[in-house]
Amino acid sequence: MIKAIIDIGSNSIKMRIARVDDGKINVIRDETEVVRLGRGMSSTGVLSEESMNAACETVTRMTRRAEKIGADIFIVGTMALRTAKNSENFVKLIRDNTGLEVHIFSGEDEAKYSWRGAVDGFDIHGNVIMFDTGGGSTEFVSGSNGAVNKIVSVPIGAVNLSERFFYEHDRPIKKKFCDEAAANVKDLFMDYKIDEFPTSQCHIIGVGGGVVAMAGVKFACENFMPSKLHGSVLTQQDIIRQIRMYSSLTLKERENVIGLPKSRADVILGSACIVLEALRILNAPSCIVSINGLRHGLLLD
Repeated sequence: MIKAIIDIGSNSIKMRIARVDDGKINVIRDETEVVRLGRGMSSTGVLSEESMNAACETVTRMTRRAEKIGADIFIVGTMALRTAKNSENFVKLIRDNTGLEVHIFSGEDEAKYSWRGAVDGFDIHGNVIMFDTGGGSTEFVSGSNGAVNKIVSVPIGAVNLSERFFYEHDRPIKKKFCDEAAANVKDLFMDYKIDEFPTSQCHIIGVGGGVVAMAGVKFACENFMPSKLHGSVLTQQDIIRQIRMYSSLTLKERENVIGLPKSRADVILGSACIVLEALRILNAPSCIVSINGLRHGLLLD
């Protein structure tokens, strides 16, 4: 069987096509397009016509590529679509253009499948906590030996955090804005009781485009290849150094950072603040980077 999972997020739209045979997954194609479907939602509560049209064009192109190789397609929507007041308009737009339905996942469903995908393939036993940073939300999941124990979805991601604290600044970002953003993330994590996750003798896995991008910067990957970053480690000190670097640069200068995809230059500082606060609240000095998440978890299912 050939399966295609299209994941419509607040920041990017991703597709993974794989041959699924007797529980084994052989990835044929993996692609990401940054569309910013959730841009402006933090102030308006709705998806803009421009963003919906751009996202629809991207999804339509992806479905056509998947159909050409005979893939069975499943489309999933996450934070932007479960919170936007006009998400049904977008779902109809996709249906009209592709004939396919968009399945809007709850935060818990998103986290459950992301966790399953993230831990697959790692030789890790015992307790595991995964955090998945997206454009509009961050999911935390704890589990042990394949079983999920606790799921929390926090409504903060790289796009909505960046819109609140960083988008209005074309010059290097002052430290006070970084501190305010970090404090906002910490307060939200405390409100959602992330500090109550059991972290003793626990493996920490980080998932999401921001985590993978920061690993790319750490290892100065001139040709961004996520598969080579799978299983690498990001420490708190790595992230602190990158926050200092990103905040000292203009947006144009960030676009030229080796290892950083240009499409993430405007939200990478927001991603870094969230990942650092996630590690801090989990009392974790570092995390293992996984390039697998929601799409991989759905393929396993």
